[in-house]
Amino acid sequence: MIINVERLPECKALLRIEVPGDDAKTERKKIVKLYAAQAKIPGFRPGKTPSAVIEKRFKPDIESEFEERTIKKALQEASETEELDVIRVTEVRDQSHNPDGTYTATIELVTSPKFSLPDYKDIEVKVPSTDVTEAQLSEALDQIRERFAEYSDIADREAAMNDFAVIDYKGSINGKSVGEVLPSAPATLAQNSGFWLRMAEDSFLPGFCTALVGAKTEDSRDLSVTIPDDYPTEELRGHTIDYTVEVKGLKEQVLPELDDEFANKVEAGKSLEEVKDALRVQMEQQREGYRKEIITNQVLDKINTNLDFELPQEIVMRETQSRVNDIVNSNSERGIAQEEIMENQQQIIQTAGQQAALSVKTSFILEQIADAEDIKVSREELLGRVAEIAQRNKTPVKKLTKQLDKQNGFGRIYNGLRIQKTLDFLRDSASITEIDPDDVTE
Repeated sequence: MIINVERLPECKALLRIEVPGDDAKTERKKIVKLYAAQAKIPGFRPGKTPSAVIEKRFKPDIESEFEERTIKKALQEASETEELDVIRVTEVRDQSHNPDGTYTATIELVTSPKFSLPDYKDIEVKVPSTDVTEAQLSEALDQIRERFAEYSDIADREAAMNDFAVIDYKGSINGKSVGEVLPSAPATLAQNSGFWLRMAEDSFLPGFCTALVGAKTEDSRDLSVTIPDDYPTEELRGHTIDYTVEVKGLKEQVLPELDDEFANKVEAGKSLEEVKDALRVQMEQQREGYRKEIITNQVLDKINTNLDFELPQEIVMRETQSRVNDIVNSNSERGIAQEEIMENQQQIIQTAGQQAALSVKTSFILEQIADAEDIKVSREELLGRVAEIAQRNKTPVKKLTKQLDKQNGFGRIYNGLRIQKTLDFLRDSASITEIDPDDVTE
């Protein structure tokens, strides 16, 4: 077989093949022999039908079988001799069974990108210590105490920061309702009743709480706040809203004492020291997960920075569409109006495209590292993950196995495990410097 490979941009390739007449004839004879052994033709005993009759009777099927075998063989040869890593065959065209017995065809392919890996071992990373200080443990305990807090009415003083104010409020912009001027604004930005507001700088909108300091129950206050530049909805930024606020009540948070009685509320039968120990372990585990994520991100970022290569745009576009769907669904679940989502359509597509390109690029890098390090997944590891999935979904293993067989699910699970093991390898190979958690930057 004569094979000519033409590499094209965006990881595409054309594979032009020609099968000499003698080779094509030999391959067709093999196929005809198989058909003759199975065909039931009236007037002939099984296996005794003349080849000429078989070729005439099953000509389209024989040609199709010949083409399928030839293309498969061509792809295998190209993979071995031309180092062509085929992801997908997009089209087979210009097929011709020529009068001289030769067969020619052109195959359009999507291929994996070719690149040389940079150094990926001993990459320097900076990560926070997983140790939990007493101050951090105390802060975590205070957060738990807030879940069991009680609230007493404030009757003998004015509102102060860190109190809770129960308020009714209504906003306007230049005398018009917030919804009229800013249709995409969330309803809670316009008005609310019986709203519990913790008096803190970062509560609601900047300046809102400080304007209520000194107020008493049944007081009414007029105030103005400007929506900050970092507000999630871009078109709302910079607008000034005038609010009329009625203070319906003032509350003071009363935290429970840190003692065994409190510990028993958190977890029945546990002492305060036991709750502290369990919380410390939980925090350390969370920090270990966070630490692994930081190492992974830093290692991959440095590898990606040192590599630049073309990507199969067909795969990038498919990944982009998937991420666009995820962003739209996430925004919808958060209550963002469909009109606002459509207004930001281009930004969503751009963001999704950037994420998709990075994800696809990283996947190819990790696969090549896995090949270079001969990272494999054992049968036991694969079956163990299948058992985990079955248990998590409360599905019998046999039933899940049948589903995975139909959907090529085992291949996806294998690849996922292989990528995980490759990331573990990169983390273990990294050169780690521990830093103070307060020095960690995004």
